[in-house]
Amino acid sequence: MVAQVANHDPLIGATLGGLYRVDRLLGIGGMGRVYRATHTLLGKEFAIKVLPEGRTDRAEATERFLREARSVIRVEHEHIVKVVNVDRDDEHRLFIVMELLEGETLADRLDGGPLPLDDALRIALQTGDALQAAHDAGIVHRDLKPENIFITQKNGHDFVKVLDFGISKIKNPEHGDPKLTATDQIVGTPLYISPELARGFAQVDHRADVYALGVITYEMLTGTPPFTGDNHFQLLYKHGNEAPDPPSQRSSRANIPAHVEAAVLRALEKDPKDRFENMSELCEALEGPTVPRRARTLGVPLLVAALAAAVAFVLWPKQGAETDTATTVEPPAPVTQKSDAPAEPASPVTVPDRVTIRLESSPSGAFVALDGEKRGQTPLEVELERGAEATVRFSLQGYRPERRRVTAIEDEALRIRLRKKSRPPPPPIKTDF
Repeated sequence: MVAQVANHDPLIGATLGGLYRVDRLLGIGGMGRVYRATHTLLGKEFAIKVLPEGRTDRAEATERFLREARSVIRVEHEHIVKVVNVDRDDEHRLFIVMELLEGETLADRLDGGPLPLDDALRIALQTGDALQAAHDAGIVHRDLKPENIFITQKNGHDFVKVLDFGISKIKNPEHGDPKLTATDQIVGTPLYISPELARGFAQVDHRADVYALGVITYEMLTGTPPFTGDNHFQLLYKHGNEAPDPPSQRSSRANIPAHVEAAVLRALEKDPKDRFENMSELCEALEGPTVPRRARTLGVPLLVAALAAAVAFVLWPKQGAETDTATTVEPPAPVTQKSDAPAEPASPVTVPDRVTIRLESSPSGAFVALDGEKRGQTPLEVELERGAEATVRFSLQGYRPERRRVTAIEDEALRIRLRKKSRPPPPPIKTDF
């Protein structure tokens, strides 16, 4: 699940809980070592996090280690790593069995510099969806950073998995690598820490994660986080007191849309009350207005040409017979001087009479009805007569239904973010479980 390190480890070759044969060490973190292991009966590979020896007898360390498993199981979201089992073996080793992920962390990818806008937004939106689900369950991550955002592949596209919900605390930060998180010290990693955590406030809420995702999105767009420093103290001061440079000033060649920059800067407000109220609002602001799919690939000139052809279809009289798949339209013949040579017939303009609308929702799996007729579940593609209008209704258990009116002018994608239904206020979100 994380970068491979040297395999000189006494657990290599051991069988944990009588079922999981440890094959190799994948990485080391503040809360334990992560191994690649094989289920001896099923032959399936998993990632296993083991609490370091010497901490299994410490109630606080054990509770913090188990908190991660309980948090993940409680949420059960597609963009949060899945926990399969939690157990303790005969040697009193406590371990968590998780799905094995193939890919790279966002930190690894950022080593190559800033990301393309579409890639950065896709990662930010998927991470935001995962954290919104966690917040709805009363869980604040508190240590969101690129190392805890894992990027795998699904259907040829980046697919995010958020890791490490077992937070460590930092009370006495030491000089050194600002990306290191020391155990039992102040909460959060200094490069991505929220101002309220940097100032030492004991109680924080989910808006600390909103701030951290704003920092990460800033880094994905520009190649650097908004604040850097030689040590933890400098970073804590800057997060708590200094305003960030607008991303477009940090990287003028990134062509960052105005709505994206505005969303990132709002997420980075010092006062939590000035940030987005929740992750869903941040994600909606990052998405901005809906852009047709073809516009992203064909560019504006070809989109204008396509729209011109659609207007011609409506205004010009039809010539000849209609078919099931296309309509042939002949424009009026141009006025020319008489000539002895026979005039060549005008080339017909062929305009498809149906367009495709791709319907997507977050979360996916919403039921779609088109003008009251059930069509399936998202993601879903529907075809409409060019120029036709229709009402699309999205519905999913536990979420408020959404309706949108669409006009079939050109192939495009319509993406809806569903909101949870109103319910009694949940208990206050705790940040120290």
